[in-house]
Amino acid sequence: MNLNKHVSKLLFVALLFLISFASCEQKNNETITSPSDAPWPITSYNFGGLQELGPKAQIDLLHSTGYDGIILKSATKEDFQDLDEAIAAAESLSDFKIDAIFERYNFGDDPERRERWKEVVDKISGKDIQLWVIFGKKMEGITDTFIENKLREIVTYAAPKNVEVILYPHSSCYLESAEEALPFVDKINHPNLNLAFHLYHEVRAKNGHRIDEVIAKVSHRLGAVTLAGTDTIADYSSPLARDTSTIKPLGRGNYDLNNFIAILNEANYKGSVGFMNFAIKEDPGIYLPRSVKVWEVYNENGGE
Repeated sequence: MNLNKHVSKLLFVALLFLISFASCEQKNNETITSPSDAPWPITSYNFGGLQELGPKAQIDLLHSTGYDGIILKSATKEDFQDLDEAIAAAESLSDFKIDAIFERYNFGDDPERRERWKEVVDKISGKDIQLWVIFGKKMEGITDTFIENKLREIVTYAAPKNVEVILYPHSSCYLESAEEALPFVDKINHPNLNLAFHLYHEVRAKNGHRIDEVIAKVSHRLGAVTLAGTDTIADYSSPLARDTSTIKPLGRGNYDLNNFIAILNEANYKGSVGFMNFAIKEDPGIYLPRSVKVWEVYNENGGE
């Protein structure tokens, strides 16, 4: 009888140990699979002093200061001509890539300039580089139907060439916020078409206090995310004040970027995150590495 009691006690202790171990194992697994433990790659636009450098020098500086990629503009003919050198420089590195090239479709431009997106698509075909499309300032005669048809045309052309198209909302343009752009992406409903979310443009659209709502609404079509240090409310007293209040080095501005990290985690976003550095006047050799360090701290906190 005593032996049976002893055996029963040992079995009970063993059972408690197994329950405790399983509980710890579950917690450990939850920690391992948490999105905050797998930081998004950080990329940068080639603004903020980088535009003064050649394509290879831009990439070398970003790579050496801890960035995983670059976002390139194709605004001028020189920008377009520089793409070949940039692509070659990025392809020479195993841990760096061109994340995206953005084209602005300005309705008043001549047809050759407006349609240059086709040449960009041809250049990046099969290279895992997104094409970001901005539709420019509103113009008489340009309607939602025109935007939808042109976007369908771009996606139809890009899809066979394995180029993902990202609709890019931009302040003072036809589509200024992610919520304005989403209906076009949803209506076209093509697997090669998604949406960009830009924190600073959302602040300019007076959405700084409801970023969580906006991300939740568009998360099912979220293909690109960019941010900058920013204030929660844009200063519209002048064009310069608007820019400087919403585009700063990371770690500056009164908008809580830790909160933004938590929102992206909640949305289960899987892509890279771009740093917008338009018109930042500091030396890029100083603010770029400093911003990366700030970014690393945000990711270590995981939005907490």
